[in-house]
Amino acid sequence: MYEQDGLQDHYYMILYGAATMFAALAGLYLLFRHRNALSDAEPPLALRRWTAAFFAAIAMSHVWWTAIGTVVLKNNLFIRNAINIMLDSVTLVPLMMTVLLKMLQDRRRPLWPVPAAILPAAAVTIYLGIIERNPIYEDFLRIYLLITATAFITYMIYAVKQYGEWLHDNYADLKHKEVWQSMLLMVIILLMFYGYKTNFGGFLSEYLVQLNTIVLIVFLTWRVETLQQLDEEQEEETFEELTTSSEPASKLPNHIGPLLKKHCEESLLYLQNDLTLHRLSTAIGTNRTYLSAYFQQQGITYNSYINRLRTERFMQLYRDSIDNNKPFSVQETAIESGFQSYRTFAAAFKTSMGMTASEWMEKEKET
Repeated sequence: MYEQDGLQDHYYMILYGAATMFAALAGLYLLFRHRNALSDAEPPLALRRWTAAFFAAIAMSHVWWTAIGTVVLKNNLFIRNAINIMLDSVTLVPLMMTVLLKMLQDRRRPLWPVPAAILPAAAVTIYLGIIERNPIYEDFLRIYLLITATAFITYMIYAVKQYGEWLHDNYADLKHKEVWQSMLLMVIILLMFYGYKTNFGGFLSEYLVQLNTIVLIVFLTWRVETLQQLDEEQEEETFEELTTSSEPASKLPNHIGPLLKKHCEESLLYLQNDLTLHRLSTAIGTNRTYLSAYFQQQGITYNSYINRLRTERFMQLYRDSIDNNKPFSVQETAIESGFQSYRTFAAAFKTSMGMTASEWMEKEKET
């Protein structure tokens, strides 16, 4: 991009401009459109806004690298790099970390550690790189950012594990697994992106960062667009519910079992495919903490309880169809049994029955 760097390349400028345009348009789209275009999922607005801010930082990064490098500090490569790296460190890095944290909707995670972790890098870059003009700041940044990235990834591994357990305990629809599975790819893309942006790299890395930026924008936009907003009530602690409930904990098993049978099983409430632990607890007249404790005492989870009921419903509908010689569709019956998709049904059925639905139906025909 810069003449002194030997980057006056027509194809590179096309990539550079495309990445800037993609970032700007995607950011504006997420910021001003509050409904998803790629799915029927209810969008998580906080995540959309943070992602839009991240895309805006990408576009602005291209602007200040161009402006500072070609106009303000055209003949001072060292200071130009120090200023731009400092600007990227206080915008792109904390925003990309925040986006990843916001994808975990199991609780309100504090964000203050993110800027706290980045400020030392910015301070050292300003003092050693810009004021003192000491090239040692580059070595410090490499080591410090490597430590920061390692610590953050370690935390994300732990947090994603917690998130998966929370989803399993609060949501019967297993399709939510893809939320945390895609985290791995997201982290890899973001690490590549930041590695090149801080770089200090050569001609080849400048091409790769633009390609990676475009891939990142497309992937992250898709991820945000297809991510379902989970119940905000699930994020709240339920200590107040515990202390204000009129039912003592010792009576939980005898109290909750009949409520579940009447208000969930007999009423077929479990057929609602958006039913969550929180909504179920409200429907039966108790609170989420008590209901979760009840399932734990029974040696099951909310997920397994609801999916067992739906699986049994599927099996009953199948038997009724066979007995009455009615046409039968596995996909349609799975949806009718409360599952959101055939994929979630297949996974739940195999977990509950220890065999696939096809294997079970074959056995039923033999009896």
